[in-house]
Amino acid sequence: MYRTEGPLVFYKGLTPTLIAIFPYAGFQFSFYNSLKHMYEWVTPAEGRKNENSKNLLCGSGAGVISKTLTYPLDLLKKRLQVGGFEQARVTFGQVRSYQGLLDCAGQVFREEGMQGFYKGLSPSLLKAAFSTGFMFFWYEFFCNLFHHMKKAGS
Repeated sequence: MYRTEGPLVFYKGLTPTLIAIFPYAGFQFSFYNSLKHMYEWVTPAEGRKNENSKNLLCGSGAGVISKTLTYPLDLLKKRLQVGGFEQARVTFGQVRSYQGLLDCAGQVFREEGMQGFYKGLSPSLLKAAFSTGFMFFWYEFFCNLFHHMKKAGS
């Protein structure tokens, strides 16, 4: 790859990644917080014994919502990254070539419509639900653990 396209080939898809990562992370924390408040509002006080399941459930929901909102940029990133492998992909069907982020977005919209920006969303949602759910589960677990350790040491 380096020999045929130069060092910039390793940075294909970097622009949509950088554009998407900040809103994605922000959405995760924002929706996690909102879902936790909603969970506490909906669940009766006696039903709130297990905080771990709340953290896992709300984290999973936050991941799904965040991924859905930022998925179009993820799709563009992936399409830009597979560019350059046209010969290897000929047997898989239509081979597309893009001149950059805006060209990629324009071609997706023209050829596939709005639903084209969400192709492959389902497996990404599954991954986002598990990874974000466990991220918040462990985040809250260790925050509580350190809080109790600090409290016990005082």
